[in-house]
Amino acid sequence: MTEKLKKSYDFSGRIAVVTGAGRGIGYAVAETFVKLGAKVALFDLDEKLGNEAVEKLSRYHPEVAFFRTNVVNSQEVSENVQSVKDKWGRVDILVCSAGITHTKTFIETTETDFARVFDINVKGIFNCNRAVFPVMAEKKQGKIINIGSIAGKTGGGFLGSTVYGSSKGAVIAMTKGVAREFAPFGINVNCICPGPTETGMLDELTEENRERILAGSMIKKFAVPQDIADAVIFLASDFAGHITSEIVSVDGGIMKGN
Repeated sequence: MTEKLKKSYDFSGRIAVVTGAGRGIGYAVAETFVKLGAKVALFDLDEKLGNEAVEKLSRYHPEVAFFRTNVVNSQEVSENVQSVKDKWGRVDILVCSAGITHTKTFIETTETDFARVFDINVKGIFNCNRAVFPVMAEKKQGKIINIGSIAGKTGGGFLGSTVYGSSKGAVIAMTKGVAREFAPFGINVNCICPGPTETGMLDELTEENRERILAGSMIKKFAVPQDIADAVIFLASDFAGHITSEIVSVDGGIMKGN
Protein backbone atom coordinates (compact mmCIF):
# COMPACT_ATOMS: atom_id res chain seq x y z
CA MET A 1 0.00 0.00 0.00
CA THR A 2 1.45 3.35 -1.03
CA GLU A 3 1.90 6.21 1.41
CA LYS A 4 -0.63 8.26 -0.57
CA LEU A 5 -3.23 5.53 -0.21
CA LYS A 6 -2.63 5.31 3.52
CA LYS A 7 -2.91 9.06 3.97
CA SER A 8 -5.80 9.74 1.60
CA TYR A 9 -8.36 7.86 3.66
CA ASP A 10 -6.89 8.86 6.99
CA PHE A 11 -8.97 11.83 8.09
CA SER A 12 -7.18 12.26 11.41
CA GLY A 13 -7.05 15.93 12.33
CA ARG A 14 -9.56 16.98 9.70
CA ILE A 15 -12.72 18.83 10.66
CA ALA A 16 -16.01 17.86 9.04
CA VAL A 17 -19.45 19.44 9.34
CA VAL A 18 -22.35 17.17 8.37
CA THR A 19 -25.92 18.46 8.18
CA GLY A 20 -28.90 16.19 8.67
CA ALA A 21 -26.52 14.04 10.70
CA GLY A 22 -29.08 12.60 13.10
CA ARG A 23 -30.29 9.83 10.81
CA GLY A 24 -30.11 8.18 7.42
CA ILE A 25 -27.45 9.26 4.95
CA GLY A 26 -26.21 12.10 7.15
CA TYR A 27 -25.59 9.77 10.08
CA ALA A 28 -23.81 7.22 7.86
CA VAL A 29 -21.55 9.98 6.54
CA ALA A 30 -20.77 11.25 10.03
CA GLU A 31 -20.09 7.75 11.33
CA THR A 32 -17.70 6.99 8.47
CA PHE A 33 -15.75 10.20 8.99
CA VAL A 34 -15.50 9.48 12.71
CA LYS A 35 -14.23 5.94 12.11
CA LEU A 36 -11.58 7.36 9.77
CA GLY A 37 -10.35 9.73 12.48
CA ALA A 38 -12.06 13.02 11.67
CA LYS A 39 -13.45 15.44 14.22
CA VAL A 40 -17.11 15.79 13.28
CA ALA A 41 -19.70 18.47 13.97
CA LEU A 42 -23.21 17.09 13.67
CA PHE A 43 -25.77 19.66 12.52
CA ASP A 44 -29.40 18.62 12.92
CA LEU A 45 -32.68 20.19 13.95
CA ASP A 46 -33.69 17.22 16.12
CA GLU A 47 -31.93 17.49 19.49
CA LYS A 48 -32.84 13.98 20.57
CA LEU A 49 -31.42 12.40 17.43
CA GLY A 50 -28.36 14.64 17.55
CA ASN A 51 -27.51 13.80 21.14
CA GLU A 52 -28.10 10.09 20.54
CA ALA A 53 -25.77 10.26 17.53
CA VAL A 54 -23.05 11.88 19.61
CA GLU A 55 -23.40 9.18 22.26
CA LYS A 56 -23.01 6.41 19.66
CA LEU A 57 -20.21 8.04 17.66
CA SER A 58 -18.17 8.97 20.73
CA ARG A 59 -17.35 5.29 21.09
CA TYR A 60 -15.16 5.58 18.01
CA HIS A 61 -13.72 9.06 18.54
CA PRO A 62 -14.12 11.51 21.43
CA GLU A 63 -14.05 14.59 19.18
CA VAL A 64 -17.70 14.62 18.12
CA ALA A 65 -20.06 17.50 18.84
CA PHE A 66 -23.73 18.22 18.19
CA PHE A 67 -24.99 21.66 17.18
CA ARG A 68 -28.74 22.06 17.00
CA THR A 69 -29.17 23.70 13.61
CA ASN A 70 -32.07 24.83 11.48
CA VAL A 71 -30.37 25.08 8.09
CA VAL A 72 -33.04 27.52 6.93
CA ASN A 73 -31.88 30.04 9.53
CA SER A 74 -28.78 31.71 8.05
CA GLN A 75 -27.75 33.35 11.32
CA GLU A 76 -27.96 30.07 13.21
CA VAL A 77 -25.93 28.28 10.54
CA SER A 78 -23.25 30.99 10.54
CA GLU A 79 -23.03 31.05 14.33
CA ASN A 80 -22.67 27.27 14.50
CA VAL A 81 -19.99 27.21 11.79
CA GLN A 82 -18.14 29.86 13.79
CA SER A 83 -18.53 27.70 16.91
CA VAL A 84 -16.94 24.79 15.07
CA LYS A 85 -14.05 27.02 14.03
CA ASP A 86 -13.67 28.30 17.60
CA LYS A 87 -13.66 24.71 18.90
CA TRP A 88 -11.35 23.06 16.38
CA GLY A 89 -9.68 25.92 14.47
CA ARG A 90 -11.14 25.45 10.99
CA VAL A 91 -13.59 23.56 8.78
CA ASP A 92 -12.09 21.25 6.16
CA ILE A 93 -15.19 19.44 4.90
CA LEU A 94 -18.89 20.27 4.60
CA VAL A 95 -21.48 17.67 3.69
CA CYS A 96 -24.99 19.03 3.16
CA SER A 97 -27.33 16.10 3.74
CA ALA A 98 -30.28 17.84 5.40
CA GLY A 99 -33.37 17.68 3.23
CA ILE A 100 -36.98 16.59 2.96
CA THR A 101 -39.02 14.71 0.41
CA HIS A 102 -42.32 15.82 -1.12
CA THR A 103 -44.77 13.52 -2.86
CA LYS A 104 -47.75 15.73 -3.75
CA THR A 105 -48.41 16.37 -7.42
CA PHE A 106 -47.63 19.76 -8.89
CA ILE A 107 -51.32 20.73 -8.87
CA GLU A 108 -51.83 19.54 -5.28
CA THR A 109 -48.79 21.46 -4.00
CA THR A 110 -49.62 24.67 -2.17
CA GLU A 111 -47.44 27.76 -1.97
CA THR A 112 -46.70 26.83 1.64
CA ASP A 113 -45.58 23.34 0.56
CA PHE A 114 -43.42 24.83 -2.18
CA ALA A 115 -41.76 27.30 0.18
CA ARG A 116 -40.98 24.61 2.76
CA VAL A 117 -39.40 22.24 0.20
CA PHE A 118 -37.25 24.96 -1.33
CA ASP A 119 -36.37 26.47 2.05
CA ILE A 120 -34.92 23.23 3.38
CA ASN A 121 -33.59 21.61 0.21
CA VAL A 122 -32.20 24.70 -1.52
CA LYS A 123 -31.92 27.61 0.90
CA GLY A 124 -30.45 25.27 3.50
CA ILE A 125 -27.60 24.35 1.17
CA PHE A 126 -27.17 27.99 0.17
CA ASN A 127 -26.84 28.98 3.84
CA CYS A 128 -24.35 26.22 4.67
CA ASN A 129 -22.14 26.64 1.58
CA ARG A 130 -22.10 30.37 2.16
CA ALA A 131 -21.27 30.07 5.86
CA VAL A 132 -18.22 27.83 5.40
CA PHE A 133 -16.74 29.83 2.54
CA PRO A 134 -14.78 32.42 4.57
CA VAL A 135 -13.52 29.72 6.95
CA MET A 136 -12.28 27.52 4.11
CA ALA A 137 -11.02 30.39 1.98
CA GLU A 138 -8.86 31.56 4.87
CA LYS A 139 -6.95 28.24 4.66
CA LYS A 140 -7.15 28.08 0.84
CA GLN A 141 -8.58 24.58 1.01
CA GLY A 142 -11.87 22.78 1.54
CA LYS A 143 -14.22 20.11 0.28
CA ILE A 144 -17.97 20.65 -0.05
CA ILE A 145 -20.30 17.81 -0.99
CA ASN A 146 -23.97 18.65 -1.51
CA ILE A 147 -26.48 15.81 -1.49
CA GLY A 148 -28.94 16.08 -4.36
CA SER A 149 -31.05 13.33 -5.91
CA ILE A 150 -31.49 11.68 -9.27
CA ALA A 151 -34.95 13.29 -9.10
CA GLY A 152 -33.11 16.54 -9.84
CA LYS A 153 -32.10 15.06 -13.19
CA THR A 154 -35.51 13.64 -14.06
CA GLY A 155 -37.85 16.33 -12.74
CA GLY A 156 -39.20 14.02 -10.08
CA GLY A 157 -40.54 10.51 -10.28
CA PHE A 158 -39.62 7.52 -8.08
CA LEU A 159 -40.14 8.91 -4.57
CA GLY A 160 -40.27 12.59 -5.37
CA SER A 161 -42.74 14.89 -7.09
CA THR A 162 -42.13 17.63 -9.65
CA VAL A 163 -41.54 20.15 -6.88
CA TYR A 164 -39.12 17.84 -5.04
CA GLY A 165 -37.28 17.16 -8.30
CA SER A 166 -37.15 20.90 -9.01
CA SER A 167 -35.56 21.57 -5.63
CA LYS A 168 -32.91 18.92 -6.25
CA GLY A 169 -32.34 20.29 -9.75
CA ALA A 170 -31.60 23.62 -8.10
CA VAL A 171 -29.05 21.89 -5.87
CA ILE A 172 -27.31 20.52 -8.95
CA ALA A 173 -27.19 23.94 -10.63
CA MET A 174 -26.09 25.65 -7.43
CA THR A 175 -23.27 23.15 -6.95
CA LYS A 176 -21.90 23.88 -10.40
CA GLY A 177 -22.04 27.62 -9.82
CA VAL A 178 -20.52 27.47 -6.35
CA ALA A 179 -17.74 25.21 -7.64
CA ARG A 180 -16.85 27.84 -10.24
CA GLU A 181 -16.86 30.70 -7.73
CA PHE A 182 -15.02 28.83 -4.95
CA ALA A 183 -12.32 27.21 -7.13
CA PRO A 184 -9.90 30.19 -6.94
CA PHE A 185 -9.90 29.72 -3.14
CA GLY A 186 -8.85 26.07 -3.24
CA ILE A 187 -12.32 24.70 -2.50
CA ASN A 188 -13.74 21.70 -4.35
CA VAL A 189 -17.54 21.53 -4.62
CA ASN A 190 -19.37 18.44 -5.87
CA CYS A 191 -22.85 16.94 -5.69
CA ILE A 192 -23.90 13.35 -5.07
CA CYS A 193 -27.30 12.30 -6.42
CA PRO A 194 -28.56 9.16 -4.67
CA GLY A 195 -31.18 6.96 -6.19
CA PRO A 196 -33.74 5.27 -3.92
CA THR A 197 -31.96 4.53 -0.66
CA GLU A 198 -33.01 2.38 2.28
CA THR A 199 -33.95 5.18 4.66
CA GLY A 200 -37.27 6.23 6.19
CA MET A 201 -38.24 7.70 2.82
CA LEU A 202 -38.81 4.21 1.42
CA ASP A 203 -41.16 3.13 4.18
CA GLU A 204 -44.21 4.39 2.30
CA LEU A 205 -43.50 2.28 -0.80
CA THR A 206 -45.73 -0.65 -1.58
CA GLU A 207 -44.09 -3.90 -2.67
CA GLU A 208 -45.40 -3.25 -6.17
CA ASN A 209 -43.71 0.16 -6.31
CA ARG A 210 -40.45 -1.26 -4.95
CA GLU A 211 -40.43 -3.87 -7.70
CA ARG A 212 -41.24 -1.26 -10.34
CA ILE A 213 -38.33 0.92 -9.26
CA LEU A 214 -35.92 -2.00 -9.01
CA ALA A 215 -36.86 -3.06 -12.54
CA GLY A 216 -35.06 0.06 -13.77
CA SER A 217 -31.92 -0.64 -11.75
CA MET A 218 -28.96 -2.44 -13.27
CA ILE A 219 -27.83 -3.73 -9.87
CA LYS A 220 -31.39 -4.72 -8.84
CA LYS A 221 -31.17 -3.51 -5.27
CA PHE A 222 -31.63 -0.24 -3.43
CA ALA A 223 -28.69 1.66 -2.05
CA VAL A 224 -28.06 1.74 1.68
CA PRO A 225 -26.84 4.92 3.40
CA GLN A 226 -23.30 3.55 3.52
CA ASP A 227 -23.19 3.45 -0.29
CA ILE A 228 -23.71 7.21 -0.33
CA ALA A 229 -21.27 7.74 2.53
CA ASP A 230 -18.56 5.86 0.64
CA ALA A 231 -18.94 8.20 -2.33
CA VAL A 232 -18.78 11.21 0.01
CA ILE A 233 -15.56 9.93 1.56
CA PHE A 234 -13.95 9.62 -1.86
CA LEU A 235 -14.90 13.18 -2.85
CA ALA A 236 -13.64 14.47 0.51
CA SER A 237 -10.35 12.60 0.17
CA ASP A 238 -7.04 13.60 -1.38
CA PHE A 239 -7.80 11.26 -4.29
CA ALA A 240 -10.46 13.72 -5.47
CA GLY A 241 -8.21 16.77 -5.39
CA HIS A 242 -8.72 17.46 -9.10
CA ILE A 243 -12.48 16.81 -9.11
CA THR A 244 -14.90 19.70 -8.79
CA SER A 245 -18.32 20.68 -10.24
CA GLU A 246 -19.17 17.01 -10.72
CA ILE A 247 -22.66 15.55 -10.30
CA VAL A 248 -22.25 11.92 -9.26
CA SER A 249 -25.19 9.51 -9.34
CA VAL A 250 -25.13 6.68 -6.82
CA ASP A 251 -28.22 4.88 -8.05
CA GLY A 252 -27.43 1.32 -9.08
CA GLY A 253 -27.52 2.33 -12.74
CA ILE A 254 -31.09 3.66 -12.78
CA MET A 255 -29.95 6.74 -14.70
CA LYS A 256 -27.84 4.62 -17.06
CA GLY A 257 -24.97 7.06 -16.58
CA ASN A 258 -27.03 10.14 -17.54
